[in-house]
Amino acid sequence: MKDKKIRLGQVIKGVGGNYNVLSDGEIIVCNGRGKLRLDGDIFIGDYVEFSVFSNGKGAIEKILPRKNKITRPYITNIDMIVICIAPSPRPDFYLVDKLLINCVKQNITPILCVNKIDLLDSEFKENIEVSYGNLCEVCYVNAITGEGIGKLVELISNNYVSMAGQSAVGKSSIINSIVGYQMLEIGALSRKVERGKHTTRNVEIFDIGHGIRLADTCGFSILEIENINPDELSTYFTDFDDFACNCKFNCCNHINEPQCAVKNAVSTGELSKDRYDRYVHLYKELLEKWRKRYD
Repeated sequence: MKDKKIRLGQVIKGVGGNYNVLSDGEIIVCNGRGKLRLDGDIFIGDYVEFSVFSNGKGAIEKILPRKNKITRPYITNIDMIVICIAPSPRPDFYLVDKLLINCVKQNITPILCVNKIDLLDSEFKENIEVSYGNLCEVCYVNAITGEGIGKLVELISNNYVSMAGQSAVGKSSIINSIVGYQMLEIGALSRKVERGKHTTRNVEIFDIGHGIRLADTCGFSILEIENINPDELSTYFTDFDDFACNCKFNCCNHINEPQCAVKNAVSTGELSKDRYDRYVHLYKELLEKWRKRYD
């Protein structure tokens, strides 16, 4: 057709078969063309080729290759996940470990953000540093006073990110602190992130300043690790790598095998015992699911 041209953009919102595509600072409302429309295989975060017609509307012609995809909700091409925890409520470190596994699996950079540092004690901080200090950047903040927010902004600037973490750790407060006086411009985002943890809604990408594009999700407060062979689980615990190469067996799962360098590192304090114990629990959980996968 002579009245259309092809452009590149990113899907930032989708409602009822219509998609907002951001391209060169302009938002074009598009629908999916042909099989894409029928399959509904267009997700927030997708980079796409789309046609623009003389009436200003568009049609998505092609989805470009995705570098990653996260389910529940579906978002794609994430650069970073900010994993939020706090001294209160009591951290769900199983969720943190599962998120880190998915970051390794999906090639996403994790940032561990510890909020409510006014409640932080030396034991809590030492546990964080021993467990995660060599796995990712750890940022300590107080979202109410703004302390540490500048460091977080520095880490995630000019990236497409999502917040993750259990309810009540202060994800929305962290976002508010990053946005600052721009909050009035994205009041809808503020209202939505304050909703209860069981709210179901569409995903949308917002520009919150500093070059940060935020995928407005439920924060991945519930996450399961799926489709992982239990014998491969240790490969996602990258803090084991330096020790695993010295295990007696190349295929060591670091559970019951003799002369296991990972278990030895745990016993000497070189690896976090708490994190290793969670690894064993996750391994057994995956093993049980793996055995029942054809039931």
